[in-house]
Amino acid sequence: MAASLKYERPKPGRYAKDVEKWQEPLAKNLTMAFRDGAKLLQDQGRAAIINAGLGPRFARQFKAFGFPRRQFSLNPALRGWHARGWKGSRIGRYANIFARGGTITGKPLLWVPLPTAPRRIKGQSPTPKLYNAEIGPLIALRGTRRPILAGRAARAIQGRPATVAQLKTGARRQDAGRKTAIVPIFVGVRSVKIAKRVDMDPIFARVQAEIPKLFHERMSKG
Repeated sequence: MAASLKYERPKPGRYAKDVEKWQEPLAKNLTMAFRDGAKLLQDQGRAAIINAGLGPRFARQFKAFGFPRRQFSLNPALRGWHARGWKGSRIGRYANIFARGGTITGKPLLWVPLPTAPRRIKGQSPTPKLYNAEIGPLIALRGTRRPILAGRAARAIQGRPATVAQLKTGARRQDAGRKTAIVPIFVGVRSVKIAKRVDMDPIFARVQAEIPKLFHERMSKG
């Protein structure tokens, strides 16, 4: 018994519909897997930031997305970064310093809050500009080894952080010519070394390794 095989050249477009039929679910499930990975990256990144002591508000500004965000693609991408943050914040500009470490230099000085400064002003870390806007004028102390900016409080603080209310009362009493206590608020330095506090690289690597599993789960459901 003899057998023979004959090859027939496929007509143009014969398999196009089948390929197109498979591409759509592949693109959808692959893109959705990257979006699942983005959620994983965002949750783990925020947890690491909180564990580093940088606070939940700082952590909430870390965001991750799978791209494209509305359509589907066979070439999706995943990105995570610190957003600009709340109004008036420059968090997006300096967030990387906590992930890499480094030195911040002043122009010409950086004004660092002292232990007697209020911890927060209007929900933000104190700065001379914010202090002047929300509390009152600062005083440049003379005869100190380093430049010191001080405020005035209604009474002595005795080494504890002054409250915004105490400093506002002191500013009003100063305007009225009444007796107040001087409270050092900021010290001027030329540079500050920031240690690495959050290691994001292992988190990105773990999420990257999870993408095939997430894709398989999506394909299984579909």
